[in-house]
Amino acid sequence: MPGPRRLLLTLPLLALSAFAQRSIPIENEFVRVLIVVDPPVTKPGAMHVHDQNRVMIYLDAADINIRHENGQGDEDQHWKPGDIAWSPATGRHTSEHVSAKPARIVEIELRKPGSGSTPKAPATGVLLDKPQVLVYRATTPPPPGNNYIAVNMQTAETVWNGTPSGKGPFVITLLK
Repeated sequence: MPGPRRLLLTLPLLALSAFAQRSIPIENEFVRVLIVVDPPVTKPGAMHVHDQNRVMIYLDAADINIRHENGQGDEDQHWKPGDIAWSPATGRHTSEHVSAKPARIVEIELRKPGSGSTPKAPATGVLLDKPQVLVYRATTPPPPGNNYIAVNMQTAETVWNGTPSGKGPFVITLLK
């Protein structure tokens, strides 16, 4: 009988997400947060859609090829540890992780439109400012009364309206 590795190689290639390790540390009416360990693959995953805008936090380097069904907007993405990206809801596409090593990615799916209010931005460290979120680096949480996700960039610990353990650095995704 083949061992687990051999058995895995004989399975038909399914969507990339079938092989990625995923955990969902936060899911509520505002967000769904996934921590994904995305392994290298030799073929693109199945066509899929992202119905919600997302904030992508790359904890490891990743080279990912995105191919859209209509052929428009195809990208070869190259991420470094600590990169933050806005990923708008998209049409049907495939993704293929072509790096030599697995990559950890925190994906924050935004379930609600922005409120129109703009939270006070920190003096430095703003990484992304979009209608739904303000994303910045910090070592302390935002003022009380804000909904936010804090991610420890070293450990991937992800917390809703709180501070992960350790000294950080943290990436704060403040919901608007």
